[in-house]
Amino acid sequence: MSLIREFQYLLNSLSNIVFLTGAGISTNSGLPDFRGDDGFWKTNKPIFFKDFVTSSSKRRDSWKRNLALHHKLSEIKPNDGHHFVKRVLDQKEGSVITQNIDALHEKSGILKEKIIEIHGNATKANCIECGEIANIKLFHAAVENNEEFPNCLKCGGLVKVATISFGQSLNMKDFDKAKELVQNTELLIVLGSSLQVQPVASLINFLGASSDLVIVNKDPTPFDTLASVVLHEDICNVVNQLQVS
Repeated sequence: MSLIREFQYLLNSLSNIVFLTGAGISTNSGLPDFRGDDGFWKTNKPIFFKDFVTSSSKRRDSWKRNLALHHKLSEIKPNDGHHFVKRVLDQKEGSVITQNIDALHEKSGILKEKIIEIHGNATKANCIECGEIANIKLFHAAVENNEEFPNCLKCGGLVKVATISFGQSLNMKDFDKAKELVQNTELLIVLGSSLQVQPVASLINFLGASSDLVIVNKDPTPFDTLASVVLHEDICNVVNQLQVS
């Protein structure tokens, strides 16, 4: 049986499916990944969470980057990979756990309650003290007009893009929910993740002994030997060979 046919068989025969997606699913939408040859970290040094908190200049740099990313995200659209995930979740019980901050799964039409954005969402902002949601447009305007950034309207704390920075703890409620989803699924499909970033990569270890794992990623991952199907191919090329019913 070919790998595509085996993937198709698993899609057809199993009813609870969880996706784990990484930067590789969004490259066909025009977003470079973070660690590739054209990746974001090749031209931008990470801004650590402690520096955001203690340095006003780092906060301004962070918001400048987010404004530039916001312009980029407003131009791009979900690709066939995102639409494949939506079609499957329309037909099956399941969810998508994503490492991506681009909001493309939500833009594809997947219900918010079926999405766990484990590293946050670059289109939103919240207070780092109380979690209150803030209007991100106010911070973009402050960048453009070289004004002071407003503080949280609820508690007066610092407001940050709603993504997880280097040195910042994950939202453990989201991570625990992701673990539960992986533990209970019949099939985990990894799309476009190197499975090297912790603690997200550790989610694979919570997959049940009788559950299946499919990995579609351009490069090999540390978990390839555990998977029923491994395809080192373009995600869109793979999913366009599959039928969802």
